[in-house]
Amino acid sequence: MTNQNPSPENYIADRPIKDAKEDRFQRYNFSKRIAETIINRKSKESLVFGLFGAWGEGKSSVLNFIDEELSKEEDIVRINLNPWRYSDEDSLLINFFKKISEALDKKLNTKMEQLGGFVKKYGSSGRMFGFDISGIGNSISDVKIEELKKRVDDFLEESTSKIVIFVDDIDRLDKQEIYTLFRLVKLTADFSNTTYILSFDEAMVAAAIGERFGAGDKSSGVSFLEKIIQVPLTIPKAQPEALKKFCFDMVNNAIDAATIQLTEKEVQRFVFQFSTNILPRLNTPRLAVRYGNAISFSLPLLKGEANMIDLMLVEAVKIFYPEHYQFVKANAEYFVGSYEHFGIGNDQQKINNLKANFEELGKNLSKNNQANIIDLLSNLFPNLDTVYGNFHFSDDNKNDWYVAKRIVSPQYFDRYFSYAVIEGDISDIEFDNLLKNLSTNTSQQVADQIREIISRSDTGTLLQKLRSHETDLEWGASKNIAQALCLITDLFSNTGGMLGYGFDTQAGQAAIFIYQLLNKHKTENTFELAKELMTNAKDFAFAYNLNNWLRTGDRPEEKLFNLPQYQELAKILTDRAKEEAGDESIFERFPDQIHYLASTWRERDNESFQRYVKEYLNKNNKAVLNLLKSFVPVQRTSFREGEHKTDISKQQYDYIMSYFDKNDIYSRLLLNFSIEEIKAEDPYWIDMTDQNFTLLNMVRQFYKWYQKETTELSSQK
Repeated sequence: MTNQNPSPENYIADRPIKDAKEDRFQRYNFSKRIAETIINRKSKESLVFGLFGAWGEGKSSVLNFIDEELSKEEDIVRINLNPWRYSDEDSLLINFFKKISEALDKKLNTKMEQLGGFVKKYGSSGRMFGFDISGIGNSISDVKIEELKKRVDDFLEESTSKIVIFVDDIDRLDKQEIYTLFRLVKLTADFSNTTYILSFDEAMVAAAIGERFGAGDKSSGVSFLEKIIQVPLTIPKAQPEALKKFCFDMVNNAIDAATIQLTEKEVQRFVFQFSTNILPRLNTPRLAVRYGNAISFSLPLLKGEANMIDLMLVEAVKIFYPEHYQFVKANAEYFVGSYEHFGIGNDQQKINNLKANFEELGKNLSKNNQANIIDLLSNLFPNLDTVYGNFHFSDDNKNDWYVAKRIVSPQYFDRYFSYAVIEGDISDIEFDNLLKNLSTNTSQQVADQIREIISRSDTGTLLQKLRSHETDLEWGASKNIAQALCLITDLFSNTGGMLGYGFDTQAGQAAIFIYQLLNKHKTENTFELAKELMTNAKDFAFAYNLNNWLRTGDRPEEKLFNLPQYQELAKILTDRAKEEAGDESIFERFPDQIHYLASTWRERDNESFQRYVKEYLNKNNKAVLNLLKSFVPVQRTSFREGEHKTDISKQQYDYIMSYFDKNDIYSRLLLNFSIEEIKAEDPYWIDMTDQNFTLLNMVRQFYKWYQKETTELSSQK
């Protein structure tokens, strides 16, 4: 076994944040506004804020931000009341007054008010209000409570201080504790210069407290809360784009920490599945943290023992669709076995049972979420396609799954279970207006409207909204929006992305969106539209990216087009690349796309390809260096920022020389470096050292394999 123990440093604590610099969901301004309201308020009457939000949405962080702003004011006394600490009502009431006493007494010791008669009138050091409350008695009468309350209120009336009382996690108390807390608030909520900030899930607390009032239901609880809460505030929703980036940052960190290397195809698969089927369920920072911690734990444990993409997706099911996860875990026979529709092995009853179970599991999900989890599980367990389609899998498929350590393989299945007021948001009215006019406006008008929306908001947010409608749009609307997006590709960022591949960048998401539109309308004239998009996309890199997605699918029936059509699209890209490159050549202008351009061009018309290469090489001596460099692989790692050129391995040398005459390349290299320079040192290998790429070292690597091949051929004669 090669399992590694996960390091504790890789985990993210599910803790509220305090520093505004850590605010990734734009809650600080919201919190600051609440603090300013308290600071600037002239009335001495008490005020009760209710801060509402579901578990994990960041209520405690908002309280911390408010507290941080209030701490800058000398005349504000901040008290954090933790009702969890007290076992009964008397303890809670007495300790509440004790906390106020201690906080005000401490404040007096630092102010000139102590010399102004306050101590003479009220006392100090735990006896401020004339009662010894240093210990807790067996009980406290209502008379004493009222007298305590009156003394506190008299003091606050004369004092220049304001008290702000924070109470968090109310929704985690049991029903009796919740009732006791609100009885305390109701009893003391008329104190002078006092503000309560109560944080809880309104629906949960209303349901709990409603049992004691009126009809004994949730609506009774809501009515009760309305009598106490004077300023009800709902925490701003985290922006979906910010949540997505937050989540993908943690995914990248988990992968880097586990020192896992993923191929471009693996990253593409993960990003497509996660952004399509999981992101719609990501609605709180806590879910993102839980998912990041889940894969930080599981990736090192199963590194080398499971398919990493399958594992990351299974962990996503566990966090975002927990009931489906438990069902899969407990019912392997539905997911690792094959399905027969006919003959002796007819599994129709098994198929019916599985569908019935999925229907029951999805009854509390939206229709989109139901479809998403089925799609995700079908990606993890391809044999489910035989349940919902007409696909059948051979023993060759099963062997491939085994070799790839896929969860669908019976040999590997068990291993996977061994363990805002928001800036940049888009108005729904404005977005609905965009969708409404898709079929009637021209593509240029749609493009102009999108530019206008993005100028006031955010590109990523718009793309996420569009993707949520990718299965709803009719052909005319789909055609128009695809054309429009290709006219404004300059607005789509293509930097960053998971492990630097760019699938989850704005450009990547726009390309996925267009592919989904065309894939839905296969029966329409999608090929003619695809040719138009290849030609008119404002940015060549976007056209290339889109072409990659249009080639999605491992089986012929999954493909959008046939081979001749794909060759025609490749020719459009090649002709466009040649035209845009001009005298610079495609080898210098488009090194990131050169493998695809060269391979499809040679396959389609090798004679014209070789003629283009020869004309380029004859232009000047350095052209051969640019050509060779364009074929050197690019590497992305967590150890170096960005991407960098690596080495010409023997395999890469053979690949490059399958395109070109090795002797011609060698002779041209000698026009740039003498044989003495080349042989002066052995080549170093970048993927095994900290050294950087150089043209001379590239030539030395080439020479090593060229010389070895030449020697071997000579010995065979």
